[in-house]
Amino acid sequence: MAIDLKTAATIAKVAINTLRDEEARRKIIIILMAPLITVLLILSVLVYILSSPVSFILQFFMDDTTKAAVEEFKAANDAVVELQIGELEFNGDYPMPVTGEITSPYGYRIHPVTGEYKMHTGIDIRSEWHAPVKSIAYGRVVKIGIDDGYGQFVIIFHDAEKEPFYSVYTHLSKVYALQDQEVMQGSIIGLEGGDPDLDPLPGRSTGHHLHFEIRKSMSAYSHVDPVTYLFETTEEEDESSGDETVNFKIDESRGQME
Repeated sequence: MAIDLKTAATIAKVAINTLRDEEARRKIIIILMAPLITVLLILSVLVYILSSPVSFILQFFMDDTTKAAVEEFKAANDAVVELQIGELEFNGDYPMPVTGEITSPYGYRIHPVTGEYKMHTGIDIRSEWHAPVKSIAYGRVVKIGIDDGYGQFVIIFHDAEKEPFYSVYTHLSKVYALQDQEVMQGSIIGLEGGDPDLDPLPGRSTGHHLHFEIRKSMSAYSHVDPVTYLFETTEEEDESSGDETVNFKIDESRGQME
């Protein structure tokens, strides 16, 4: 139905008078804003539900005691589940930190870079370039750093029932773990590195590999042979030296790494 000019003029006049009235203007603004506010509230609720599904469900379906227990577990374990879990390879009490062969064992040797005869405080494991490096046990990351010799490294404290110890992972091309983060056994804390030409912050190294240590404390001088943690050992004394016989494989064809 068409509106004649007289009617249109009347409507326009009423509208102008209404807009001139301050109270009427407020009412019109409220009427126009109400649908917008409603939409924003709905969107906010949806965002909250999607971002906090556990909290949302707890609010409606659990009693206060259960809510508290679940929230406590969630807070304690959120940091643990952030890291991916890698495949575990066991030869002893603890799994290998990276898949590969030991190219340089624990003990005194001629340093491949400096030529010095000195203590090798861990073992070198040669693996595929940038292979995932895994925590050998449940623990807490106590130090992430960069060192001239070690390059990028991670130290994890393990409060083991038999005896607490620290595991040290060096020459990493990438670090995924965070300071003070709890990690599971098998958590991928970083990637192998150490290539002096291709990797960032390789440290003192002749080629890519993982230098792995076990320490009794945070002191660098508290190192022990990691092989006794990673491989089955026998305490049969050698007649000539009295040393323990350790069953593990060293790939001597690949040379020694720092």
